[in-house]
Amino acid sequence: MERITIVFLILMIVFIFLVLISVWIINHLRIKVKHGKGYTANYPSSYLCSDGHKVRSLSECVIDDFFTRYGIVHKYEDVILKTSGKKFMYDWYLKEVDIYVEFFGYSGKKYKETMEEKISFYRKNNLKMVNLGPDVLSNIEEKIPEKFGKAWKELIHEKHCPSCGNALDDRI
Repeated sequence: MERITIVFLILMIVFIFLVLISVWIINHLRIKVKHGKGYTANYPSSYLCSDGHKVRSLSECVIDDFFTRYGIVHKYEDVILKTSGKKFMYDWYLKEVDIYVEFFGYSGKKYKETMEEKISFYRKNNLKMVNLGPDVLSNIEEKIPEKFGKAWKELIHEKHCPSCGNALDDRI
């Protein structure tokens, strides 16, 4: 009887051990599938703008197309500077007026900390930066020029049609 009990206990321990290993493997595979090749988002991870830039969000696509429509030469997303092991990237750089444009379209504690760190980086390095939020999208034709202030006149050399981007003559 004692022998059967010992065998039974050993089998139970082996069974519990196998269940725990199976649970661990299943959870590990779920994480890989979610973050690896098997994961598919419910929305596109990039959007194609009219000038060929691939941006990360629909909001960024609207802003990038706005710059294109007005003939504003802009570069999308690149590294500004690497400092102490951390690299900072900008959303757009407008070389003609030496201004970086950042679109802060998310919310949350971690995102806010990142946003504040980035704004501080621009200040410390004496870099000009225009900060855009989701509010500019409600009336982009008025709100973006307001955000740029005097620099807007340096960017715009001629009037453009807000629909097609074609240059307009002085009659309009």
